Amino acid sequence: MPENESPQARRKSQKTWLLSALILVWLVATLAGLWWFQQQNIRPFVAPGDDSRFWQASQAAPLLEDLYRNLPDAPERVTLIHFWNPDCLCNQVSQRHFDGLIHGFSKQDLRIIVVAAPTVTEAGLEQFKALNGDRLEVMRAPAGFSVPASPGLALFSADGKLGYFGAYGFGALCTVANDDFFPNIVRSLAGEGYGPFVNVAGSGCFCPWPANK
Repeated sequence: MPENESPQARRKSQKTWLLSALILVWLVATLAGLWWFQQQNIRPFVAPGDDSRFWQASQAAPLLEDLYRNLPDAPERVTLIHFWNPDCLCNQVSQRHFDGLIHGFSKQDLRIIVVAAPTVTEAGLEQFKALNGDRLEVMRAPAGFSVPASPGLALFSADGKLGYFGAYGFGALCTVANDDFFPNIVRSLAGEGYGPFVNVAGSGCFCPWPANK
């Protein structure tokens, strides 16, 4: 520092250096946390050893349409099934896509069913119901049913035909090319139809679906 620098200027310079050091430490910690998160959770949506039928729409559709037929009776409309494992840290990165569908369509236009992993307790199911009211229906995954990973979703036409199955997005931050991707599928299913299409060929923040108890 210049010898003729005033005490006030010296203190200001010290504060600037301290702030810069704190920002640098924060950036390093953030990058380290992101690296750890990626190492722990980045995996293919369909990993080696998972049911290979989910790679092809023609084979995945019967599995998922069987699940649809086991849903509680309700007026026919486009239906979203959200596969939910509350123990999965990746839920937070896909939540914005799920929220966009919840808030983008009325209950009359889009029925939303949350299929909970078999490891979720009855208390956990009741708490979920209490927090979400009647906008979201929740049920435990039937015995013997499994998907490769979560978070994920399936979209069905009003007559129960599979339109889409797979991830909300890929990469560490669960990105999609277009924010209107899923809303457009919902609108297509309500009109001229869509799919079936499976979107599973990629890696991102996913957790393996827990095995049935």
